[in-house]
Amino acid sequence: MFKSLFCFFFTFLFLVTCHLLLATPIYAANEFATTYDVVYDIDESGITTVTEKITLKNLTSQYYASEFKLTIGATQIFDVKGTDSNGTLEVKSKPKDNLSEISTKFNSQIAGLGKIMPWTLQFKSKDFAQNLGKVWEVRAPRISSTTNLESYVLTLAVPLNFGEPTLISPTPKSQTKSQGKIFLTFDQDQLKVAGVSASFGTNQLFDFDLSYHLENNNLVPILTNIALPPDTPYQDVIFRRIDPKPINVTIDDDGNYLAWYKLKRNQKLDVKVFGSAKLYTNSKVKNPTLHADLRKKYTQSDKYWEKDHPQIIAKLKEIVGNNPPKETHDRVKLIYLFVVNYLKYDSSRINDSIERFGAVTALNNPNSAVCMEFTDLFIALARSAGIPARELDGYAYSANTALRPLSLTKDILHAWPQYFDDKKGWIMVDPTWENTTDGVDYFNKLDLNHFTFVVKGTSSTQPVPAGSYKYTGEDSQDVKVTLSGNDFLGKGQIDVQIDAQDPILAGFPGKIKINVVNVGDSFFSSTNLSLNSNKLTFLDSSGKNSGPIPAFGQASFDFNIRTESLFDNFNDQIIVSIGDRKFVKNVTIKPLLIFQKIPLIIAAIILVSVVVYILVLGGLLYRKKVIKIQKK
Repeated sequence: MFKSLFCFFFTFLFLVTCHLLLATPIYAANEFATTYDVVYDIDESGITTVTEKITLKNLTSQYYASEFKLTIGATQIFDVKGTDSNGTLEVKSKPKDNLSEISTKFNSQIAGLGKIMPWTLQFKSKDFAQNLGKVWEVRAPRISSTTNLESYVLTLAVPLNFGEPTLISPTPKSQTKSQGKIFLTFDQDQLKVAGVSASFGTNQLFDFDLSYHLENNNLVPILTNIALPPDTPYQDVIFRRIDPKPINVTIDDDGNYLAWYKLKRNQKLDVKVFGSAKLYTNSKVKNPTLHADLRKKYTQSDKYWEKDHPQIIAKLKEIVGNNPPKETHDRVKLIYLFVVNYLKYDSSRINDSIERFGAVTALNNPNSAVCMEFTDLFIALARSAGIPARELDGYAYSANTALRPLSLTKDILHAWPQYFDDKKGWIMVDPTWENTTDGVDYFNKLDLNHFTFVVKGTSSTQPVPAGSYKYTGEDSQDVKVTLSGNDFLGKGQIDVQIDAQDPILAGFPGKIKINVVNVGDSFFSSTNLSLNSNKLTFLDSSGKNSGPIPAFGQASFDFNIRTESLFDNFNDQIIVSIGDRKFVKNVTIKPLLIFQKIPLIIAAIILVSVVVYILVLGGLLYRKKVIKIQKK
């Protein structure tokens, strides 16, 4: 009599649970070998028909399989069915932990050494292909760990009207076109570490409407700021309107745009920001560099990134071993995979008063993690390994928050890390989503759904993103981000204001103040700034740089001037050159004494004072002389 085994490890896309009909050791499941031929056939609407052709082979005469149970990394499955050579199989599906569980009963037992049974499982889902604005994304998780897997082949069939693929990870073994589709084929070795990620489209467009709530509870006025979405190596941003307009917009060390406002005592101020963002699959930076000062800051310890803590150091040594890989990419990958597999996402923590644990607490509480813990632990371990790392907070478009959750600020925003590679520059990864999607690859290339609001590198707590500025007790929709079909070409446009004394006094040192204002809708890059004129002498007119200026921002520069003599009297022009643009201001230079009313008045007052002083002094001396004569 054969002992019965009703579940077998299913690989690639699914997590499998084993269960025995009789009291049989659970390792008995290893006595079966499997082969898989899997096809993801995606239609033009994005619905994917998954067809699994499975061959199950009995390697022993002691067990037989009568039922197959598997858990699928998808929440939206339908039209589930199974067939074998004898006809239709009994198939049931039900939700399980934000995923889906399928149970299949075989029509006949797989009994006897070498017994082989081919059968087919098929279902449909909306979770594997998504149309996001200008981009189609197709993803599938990795193969789950199992034994006796003899062969696994995966084929993605994608409509040609999705466009040419701009990103495929890993590189497919073959790529062909026929019958209106492109076929991408992958083998077993490619899918063990990570799943498949394919994008069709080079960029993504978002429109945003953000609200910020400022409040000054102090008894004196304060100067404060809000963080606007910045330009990064992977995104461009334009600002159509900021209401009310800020005093200035500056850039901090992390590249954040800080809009500054002055608040009176007990004043509340609502700020509205409207704009658009364009996200790219590849970095815009061609020759990445990281200044030594920033490298030091991006590898230092901080409140939630306790990279020098003994537990972090010990765990890092355990992860990378005694001979760590030399390449940054390889060391980071070990850290990343550890974080993905060690932490468990805990959706029950998502509430209004969610507490941020930090890296060490996350390490000690692996079953209670949200995106903050995945990010903090990755950064702390990376920094402990001497790899610059920082945090990105922002909006991540998610059509299925069960698989791709948002756990920063009440299911509105998301947090993910970024590390610096000397060859490739800043690289974004998302260990949270790779964990929750059961192995979809978010390491080799991130999608076009992660829109950065703020960069946290020099501090683990500042700045805070839009969606975090709330009055006490206030609950409003402060973050509105929508996919857009309207492309844009952002352009920083400057205006220059030249502030000079009129007239300029000849022979005396003076100053010219140059105020450069960005009146365009996007970032104005750094360029050379210089002054010249026909006759005036500028003591420091060259070698200055305008510096990068965000939209609505401005920068001021002071230049020292002088003329040749006290008696210069002429008209001139001050010419400000910024890049290929020139700005001109007409000025007049006049001598101090001859042509100036105020100096003449001052000179007359001085002259009168001197005359009066001499007369008074003479009178006193004369009086003394008379008194002396009278005494004689």
